[in-house]
Amino acid sequence: MSDDCVHRGDGRFCPDCGKDLRPDPINRHTVLNELVENWWEKGVLHTLIGLFRRPGVLIRRYIESDRDILVKAVPYIAVALTLNIALRARFLPGSTKTDLSVIEMLQNEPLIMPLLSALISALVLHFIFYRGASAGLFGTMVMRLYVLAQATLLVVAADLTMQLFLADRSIGRNLVRLTFGLGFTIFAVRQFYAGEGRGGWIRAIAAIICGELALILLVYMPAAMIEQAGLLD
Repeated sequence: MSDDCVHRGDGRFCPDCGKDLRPDPINRHTVLNELVENWWEKGVLHTLIGLFRRPGVLIRRYIESDRDILVKAVPYIAVALTLNIALRARFLPGSTKTDLSVIEMLQNEPLIMPLLSALISALVLHFIFYRGASAGLFGTMVMRLYVLAQATLLVVAADLTMQLFLADRSIGRNLVRLTFGLGFTIFAVRQFYAGEGRGGWIRAIAAIICGELALILLVYMPAAMIEQAGLLD
C-alpha cells in the first residue's frame, strides 16, 4: 500500500494499492475481530505460554535478534495489568488495599506502581549486579516489563485458585502470592543472563531482593513518612 496513492475507483478496494475504501463500521464485532487479528493471531498465545516456560531466553532473543517473537512489551503489560485489575475487582475485592492513602492514590493509576517497580529494579540490575551486560539499561527495562507482566498474571491466577479453598486473606496466602511472584521473577532473571555466564541463582536472588528493597526505600518509606507527617491532609 502506498501512502501517496490517490485511491481511484468506485469499488471497495483501490485497484492501485489495494486499500479498503469502505471499511466495516466500528462495533463490537469489528473490535473483537481486530483484537483476535492483532493479538491472538500475531503471537499473544505464544508470548503467554513462552514467557512462562522460557522467559529469559525469549526476551533475550526479542531484544537481540527477533522483534516478532513476542507481543510488544508496553501493550502486553498494559493488558496484563488491566486483566489483573478486572479479575481482582470481580473476584477478589479489597485484595490490593493498604493502610497508606499515598500508595492507594498511586494504585488508582494502575501503570504507575508497576512502571516504578520495573524502573527501579532495572536500575539495580543494570548498575549493580549485571554491569556491562549486553542488553543495556533499556533492554533490561524491557525485560523487567515482560517479567512483571507475566508475574502479575501468575500471581492473580494463584490468588484466584486459593480463593476456592481459603476464604480469608491469611498470612500464609500472602506468602504464597509473594513466593509465586518473586520465584518466577528470579527464575526469569537468572535465565536472561545465563547466556553471558552471569546466570547464577545467588546473584539473581540478591538482585531481585535488592530491587524490592530499593522500591521500599524509594517509594513505600517516603509514602509512609508523607502519611505520618499529614502532608496530604
